[in-house]
Amino acid sequence: MSTTDSVKKAAELLRQGATMLDIPCPVCNMPLFRLKSGEVICPTHGKVYIVKDEAEQKRIQTNFLMDSLESILVNNVEKVAEKIKQDPMDTESITQIIRYLEAIERIMRIRNGLEKNKQ
Repeated sequence: MSTTDSVKKAAELLRQGATMLDIPCPVCNMPLFRLKSGEVICPTHGKVYIVKDEAEQKRIQTNFLMDSLESILVNNVEKVAEKIKQDPMDTESITQIIRYLEAIERIMRIRNGLEKNKQ
């Protein structure tokens, strides 16, 4: 995104009621904006996470990693489900879906454990 586009996006955010913060984006140095929802975004890069300490940074990175892994697994479940539609007796595909679902379940358990530790 060009600087001109970023400035236009910033102006649009202000018109929509966002608040410009005194914190620059760590990537492009554009001012960050807090939306009415409380979310902090950069007009160039979108959502930005502001961390207070290393522990919070690790927690956010872990959550991001879990989201990415879960997304990959869900996409793979969808692909394998298509194979099973074509051949319902494909035991290898059925076994693979079970493995993906177990991995998704583990991610959910890890997230729940992280949330409990956070409190």
